[in-house]
Amino acid sequence: MKGLMFSLLFITFLQSCGDSHTIICGTQPCGTVAQVVDKTGLDGCGLMFQLADGTLLEPEFRTYIQAPTIAQDPLYHFNLKPGQTVKIDWIESKELASICMAGPIVFITCITNYEAPVE
Repeated sequence: MKGLMFSLLFITFLQSCGDSHTIICGTQPCGTVAQVVDKTGLDGCGLMFQLADGTLLEPEFRTYIQAPTIAQDPLYHFNLKPGQTVKIDWIESKELASICMAGPIVFITCITNYEAPVE
């Protein structure tokens, strides 16, 4: 059953990689600067991404039988730390629910460390 669920989620992800709402996976740099914030004080929350406008995004952490490639799940291979600044792209996971409720659940399609340019 878990294998079937994973297969369906993975196929959905692959289909979304070229739609008009998503940067084509792996062909462009990540586009949105975000700060990693620790929201463990909020019920059911953990590390989240905070955008410049204050919006919080709850990353979807998937469980795999076999480790995915970086292209399949970039966040799986990335070590998040509170206070870290990153650039991300995402797809909103509308079928998922969470008790955190501080922001939408998102599947990260691109993530890189980001250092602001020196002016």
